[in-house]
Amino acid sequence: MNRDILLTGTALTEPALRCLRAGPLQAHFGPEGLRWVCWTGVEVLRAVQFLVRTPGWGTPAPIVSDLRIEADASSFSVSFCAHYGAAGAGLVVDVTYEGSASGTLTAKAFVAAEAPFDTNRTGFVILHPLRGFAGTEVLVDHAATPPRRVVIPAQILPGQPVFDIRAITHQPVAGLTVETRFAGDVFEMEDHRNWSDASFKTYSRPIGLPYPYRLLPDSPVTQSVTVTIRDARTDGETDGGAKRPPVQISGAKTDAGAKSRAGPISDVPPINGQRLPDYALPLDRLADAKAALVWREALRALAPQWLLLRLDTAQDGAADLSSLASLIDLTKARLEVTVILTSASNAEAEAEIAAVALRFKLAGLPVERISAFARIDAQSFQPGQARPPHPAEASIAASLARHFGGAGLVGGTPAYFTEFNRKRPDPALWQGLRFATAPVVHAADDASVMETLQALPHILASASALSDGVGLSVGPTGIGARINPYGPGPNLNPPAKRMGMAARDPRQRGLFAAAWTVGYLVRIAPFAPRQFGFGAATGPFGLISTPQDYRRAMWDEMPDGALYPLYHIARWIAAGAGAEVLSAKTQDGVAQIVWRKGSSRQALVANLTARGQPMPDLGLNAPQVCILDAESLGDFAQGAGPHGTRIPTTLDAYCVVFLDEGRESL
Repeated sequence: MNRDILLTGTALTEPALRCLRAGPLQAHFGPEGLRWVCWTGVEVLRAVQFLVRTPGWGTPAPIVSDLRIEADASSFSVSFCAHYGAAGAGLVVDVTYEGSASGTLTAKAFVAAEAPFDTNRTGFVILHPLRGFAGTEVLVDHAATPPRRVVIPAQILPGQPVFDIRAITHQPVAGLTVETRFAGDVFEMEDHRNWSDASFKTYSRPIGLPYPYRLLPDSPVTQSVTVTIRDARTDGETDGGAKRPPVQISGAKTDAGAKSRAGPISDVPPINGQRLPDYALPLDRLADAKAALVWREALRALAPQWLLLRLDTAQDGAADLSSLASLIDLTKARLEVTVILTSASNAEAEAEIAAVALRFKLAGLPVERISAFARIDAQSFQPGQARPPHPAEASIAASLARHFGGAGLVGGTPAYFTEFNRKRPDPALWQGLRFATAPVVHAADDASVMETLQALPHILASASALSDGVGLSVGPTGIGARINPYGPGPNLNPPAKRMGMAARDPRQRGLFAAAWTVGYLVRIAPFAPRQFGFGAATGPFGLISTPQDYRRAMWDEMPDGALYPLYHIARWIAAGAGAEVLSAKTQDGVAQIVWRKGSSRQALVANLTARGQPMPDLGLNAPQVCILDAESLGDFAQGAGPHGTRIPTTLDAYCVVFLDEGRESL
């Protein structure tokens, strides 16, 4: 079997990045620009990239030519020509990156349109990493006003934390000062954590200006970014793991309200009696229930605590509920329904909710948790932006209480945390709150997707602060995008290709998704969410392999009903639901979580990287061990997979290990 397909679901591999060094300065260059800019091992910038965004917020890959890379001990330079769009009707961009051991890094771009070219955004994008930036004080030079100090908020802002940026200076560690200066356009910053990106993004042009806008052949554009690093540390202070205190920069006016708005950085709660969340199996449409019933034994063994049905009244308004009833009877799961309303007014929503309730009553199906959202709530709106007419949150809650008596009322959003944060729910109306995430909104490469796990504690801390103690549920999640709040729908990608905002991501059927999901659980477990929903029975997000209308390398040659790696993750998590969490941490690319089930302990360990990693010592007593990796995936696809007592010393790429002292959930 092709190892790449086992790992990522596709034989298409990502181009290798080239490491560039100039004394203490280091960066990795690839098709999207510079990644992980470091000084003496300290990450000072997550990325310096030139990007083009289409009118639908797509991010097309350029055709690169004339690539030249020169490097010696004291400097490096990269230059190339990037073409975006159709031949003769696109953009031609000449890009250069230059780095120096003296502590300077420059990026320049000359943009020429071959024909009138519509874009939502074209220019350099700078990503600041979360560590050493979130919750710290920075110095901002503005084009129109005097410089000032600004506290980058610890809690995720729904809008932009900084506008009108000419330069921004931060200290990733004490004594190390990094100035990033912009020219050629007006830049501003957004809190990328909203979309689960592990960064703050500085970009042009401002989102408040009309878009899409048009680039013309007779008006070329020049942009530049200059990064200046000043290191005042002694040799003994230059360790990459040095303490990162808040930045104190003198000689600038302070934003008087900044500190009170930001508050302290929210730490991950210590493990102290948290319970493993229930597992919810998502049903994105009623038809998914019928498709799932074909695989009765696999679904019975999965034993999810919940079925999470998204009921769009425009699509499933008259669909039969008998398959759903059969699936509930098979799995013994409880039912939660999220209703997507077509209503534009309170009165229309009342009638629509009453009709849905009557359908479930006549079918004899008890709904134990219920939510309903206006269709526009699955769309994205900027903070303060006027929304089309829609029923009020309080009116929806009252209607649900009238027609679904006894069911738990759930608010939040049917979309991603971004919309939860921008249209903040009233916790007093609900017994639970929900949001989802998708890791491919802005970037779809393997590293960026795995890095989204870094943002999850920030998201859960921010959501907890908004929930006023009301329990949170997370999901449905997955590598792909189930919905697209920024366009008409998820992108239809070639099925073997990684693509932003696409639903049928190949990694969902590989070990990558299994490891990523374990990493996700480890990151959110300290916040004690009530429910974690991921995967689906079949389809692009499926746990079970079934024929699709697109080619799936390797899986199309297996018998129908083969089990994707993610199936086993779901089964192990479902079996542990409600158990006491004993530890949950991520270190050196390995995620691990241990819980107590009855009198015995169980654990999941996942390698979040594409290289081998040492297996941590969890201190379990003679556990049974399941090793889900590239070597054993074929066996796991046909059933429970092999297990024994051997604990591996090394974890292969994206390997997941399940350990069970009680030997009950293998």
